[in-house]
Amino acid sequence: MSDQREEWRDESYPNDFHTRNIRLESALAISALPPAGIAAYFRLHPEVANDLLLESCDKRFSPSSFITENNDGFTVGWYSLGKGYQCTRQFSDLADAATDYLLFSLGKGRWKP
Repeated sequence: MSDQREEWRDESYPNDFHTRNIRLESALAISALPPAGIAAYFRLHPEVANDLLLESCDKRFSPSSFITENNDGFTVGWYSLGKGYQCTRQFSDLADAATDYLLFSLGKGRWKP
């Protein structure tokens, strides 16, 4: 596990990062695709991206990855009670935000549209 954690030690991941479970089976089913393929899938199936957003909104634990909708679009990042919001990225498009959230939550890097 330590070699994987070393990959996360950059500005994209907080020091206390650990992978988070994604319960949405339709999102997990595409998680092995290349990032561009995941984004394309979310563009064709916005309901799955929206379900991922709703799953994140239902989380009641910390620390955790998150995706939220706001006035400027969508924010993806990490939240912990002790440190607040960290490693946040802003997206104007739900498909891009959902792609970043899925990759980030599973420890597979960040989406760069």
